[in-house]
Amino acid sequence: MIDTPDLIAVMVLAFIATTIQTSVGFGAALFFVPAATLLVGAEPSVAAMLIVIPATGAILFHSSSEQTPWRESTWPALISLASMPLGVLLLTRSDESVLRLLVGFGVLVAVIINYIGQHSVEVVHTANWPRMTVAGLAAGLMRGALGMGGPALVLYFHWLGGGATRFRNRMYAYGLAAGIPSVMIAAAGGIYGGETLKVVGASLPGALLGILVGVQLRTHISDTGIRRLSALLLMTTSGIAMVTAGSVLF
Repeated sequence: MIDTPDLIAVMVLAFIATTIQTSVGFGAALFFVPAATLLVGAEPSVAAMLIVIPATGAILFHSSSEQTPWRESTWPALISLASMPLGVLLLTRSDESVLRLLVGFGVLVAVIINYIGQHSVEVVHTANWPRMTVAGLAAGLMRGALGMGGPALVLYFHWLGGGATRFRNRMYAYGLAAGIPSVMIAAAGGIYGGETLKVVGASLPGALLGILVGVQLRTHISDTGIRRLSALLLMTTSGIAMVTAGSVLF
């Protein structure tokens, strides 16, 4: 049973995660899922992010001063829905320690992808269907299993280029476009139970506060500073997740 101190900790983690998401454009699930998994388990942690991320995307994309065409994010979102049920099946039938190990590894991959992509962020490319398809399918699988579809999309959206603001808006729009169908697929997979709903409820107030703080930070902190800080936090969290999983598995 999940007790009150754990739910308070979940709220704090959701606040930090959504602050990162708002400031950089991604990273909420990358931070939240490994950390919250240590407290309440993988399934409730993923379920919470499946709701928090699209809600955040809805608020941030529609309030942005430089909105991005929907098609840049909608097609990858639709493609990701094809592989998401397989990811949900993996979540509900896999050993939790194995999932922790996968989460930790996924975080490390995401950090590497972020630093590879940032060098070409100002270069503008037209949409590429093979790249888009691979990124969308990978995102759906990771989103269903780990609650973090971001890494593959980070690589693809950075490749498209156009600047940091446009990159963030693509990530916001993707979270919104994939959000409602993702929640429906996850619910059909049976991950929303009584304890899980407690975690979701605890995360929402923290997420709202994180949006408010992140919007303010976004105007005062450079993209480079945010990326470096995020990378440090993500790599630390990844290490904790993998060490914890390794102590159980090995």
